[in-house]
Amino acid sequence: KNTKQRAAILQVLEESADPMSAEEVYQALHGREPSLALSTVYRNLERFAEEAILLKDVFGDGVARYSPARRHGHYLVCTSCAARVKIDGCPLHALEEGLARDTGFSIEGHSLTIYGKCPLCAGKERKAGR
Repeated sequence: KNTKQRAAILQVLEESADPMSAEEVYQALHGREPSLALSTVYRNLERFAEEAILLKDVFGDGVARYSPARRHGHYLVCTSCAARVKIDGCPLHALEEGLARDTGFSIEGHSLTIYGKCPLCAGKERKAGR
């Protein structure tokens, strides 16, 4: 059942260049949908992820973020400050095609998150002698 609130949640995610947390979606909709509760946002995001309408990624900061399934992304995530950098293109496309061909799997999707230190945090660690 597609309600006005569900449509608004999906629209906010479509308009965002980056994955969004439930709290970010709620804040973005707060003025447009004043009767929308944070629990409703959480519940619908989880339902959309279960139905493969959205991708759910949990980065190093432990916060679940959601994005439209057809617009998957790959990220570098800093383990110190939780900065995220989106990797342009899909470095796994050829691997995915080869795996499908070699195994007979009908692959439905994938995600890639690489963890490390961003240049700023790495520089701070070098200066601190770690």
